[in-house]
Amino acid sequence: MAGLPMALPLMAQEITVKGRVVDRESKLPLPFVTVFVNNTAEGTVANEEGQFELSMAAGQHELVLSLVGYENLVFADNFSGNLPRFVFQMDQKPIDLNELQVDGERSSEWYENLRIFEYHFLGNSRYALSCKIINPEVLVIDFDESVLKVHSTDFLTIENHQLGYRIDYLLTSFELDTDKKRFHYLGYPRYTEMEGGRMKKRRWERNRASVYQGSWLHFKRSIRDGTTSEAGFEVRKMKQVPNPDRPSERVLLEAKQQLEITKDLAFSIFRDSLSLIAKKESLPKIIPKVDTVLLKENDYSQVIDGEVSLAFEDFLEITYTKGKVSREYINSFVPGQAPKSPYPISIMSQTAPVLIYPTGLESNPLSLYLEGYWSWQKMGDALPIDYEFIK
Repeated sequence: MAGLPMALPLMAQEITVKGRVVDRESKLPLPFVTVFVNNTAEGTVANEEGQFELSMAAGQHELVLSLVGYENLVFADNFSGNLPRFVFQMDQKPIDLNELQVDGERSSEWYENLRIFEYHFLGNSRYALSCKIINPEVLVIDFDESVLKVHSTDFLTIENHQLGYRIDYLLTSFELDTDKKRFHYLGYPRYTEMEGGRMKKRRWERNRASVYQGSWLHFKRSIRDGTTSEAGFEVRKMKQVPNPDRPSERVLLEAKQQLEITKDLAFSIFRDSLSLIAKKESLPKIIPKVDTVLLKENDYSQVIDGEVSLAFEDFLEITYTKGKVSREYINSFVPGQAPKSPYPISIMSQTAPVLIYPTGLESNPLSLYLEGYWSWQKMGDALPIDYEFIK
């Protein structure tokens, strides 16, 4: 029987980070501060003297420090070589009146907004549907003028029973514009393996391997390794161009004006053709135009010592040919508007240069935009960046 794919830490040099955490104003030590490596399973808690030691893989990481009553501290650095003993100073958090109401009684509207948040934050894949938020009471939810805003006062604990992870997530920002149908969220997750028997762990490994294949994590590693084609990714240039099937605004206006004139006539030989033109107003003004030529990694990126620099204009269309779109993905579209391709297709663009470090951390993530299948995969399909797929 063939062995199952396994999730193992990336093979990298292990180092130990040592440090001390103090209050910035008083300089007194802060005990029991949570210290972890963003988007991994590596973490610890400072002792009563504010001191900690944390073993981790060498490389570019974000170290996150969190303590109730203090502002979260995020320290990005290349943790390698001979490291100094760090001293981190944390600022006390100003009192937020909204956060004071977290423990109060919640209205039916609050629970409805919670369900909306869960749908967009966790997703609606078969893995996401198994996720459970254990402590929604740490969420501050505000809905005002069609914008839903959410953040957490402490770690939001998520249990993913299909992937076998407990995720402690510091949610710094979630915004959903219900009018424009746009949303984004930012935060810092820490992963912990859930406990389970042999059969359950084997199922988790299969599910993790399934969600990994064709994912954004899979793609950026394949760029680093120069194996996008072998991995099953097809990359093409894409532009947004005017829709040739949609008449100009002038033609549409004239057609509607002529239709208004003919509506009182008993008969008009132009009415059908004018109606046909007017109906085309519903067509999108801009449509994607995708090149047929397949790109190689060096057409849109440069790799030096495992560090990926993305460099391209307009958009990239990425098709994963070794997988099929899920039923849940198809059902997330309005009837008749679901993608025609049976393969997962994602769109990537950037507003500023983005570096992807060998660890998987991105230097400027807010400048990177992922659409299509990758944007549909949310926290319910998320894996830590130190997950490794091995056949």
